[in-house]
Amino acid sequence: MVRDVYNGRRDVLTDTEYNRQMQLWSETVQKMAKMQASSFHKGKKHSITYKSGPKKGKSESVLRNHIQYELRTDDGEVAGLAFQFPVHGIFREYGVGRGTPRALVGHTSRSMSDWLSGTLQRQESRLLDIVADQQAGKVVRLFGGVVK
Repeated sequence: MVRDVYNGRRDVLTDTEYNRQMQLWSETVQKMAKMQASSFHKGKKHSITYKSGPKKGKSESVLRNHIQYELRTDDGEVAGLAFQFPVHGIFREYGVGRGTPRALVGHTSRSMSDWLSGTLQRQESRLLDIVADQQAGKVVRLFGGVVK
């Protein structure tokens, strides 16, 4: 990290450090989401492959084992990120499925769980800090600010 022109109050990030911080943030969110998904008392205990019906031959895996992230880069700099998980994870998030539509909280027989959105909200301020520090570094370098 390098120091910026804000009288040493805040660090700005180099592109390399920014990419590293984004990877660490993504790994942290992934681990937290897996931990949340591990706490479900109902659901699959192992992957299953349907033997009949409209899903015949299709497999569904245990949610906690298949929460992944992908960093997308543009010119070597992280420009976006995506979390990937089995489709039934979103059904769990909203408490829908098997013909049960999303209903008002407390008016459905299926339970909702903010296993992903809650995790993202808890980590949002850290992500904003990382991006702000990296963008500040770009501005300082663009305008020739004093950096060490």
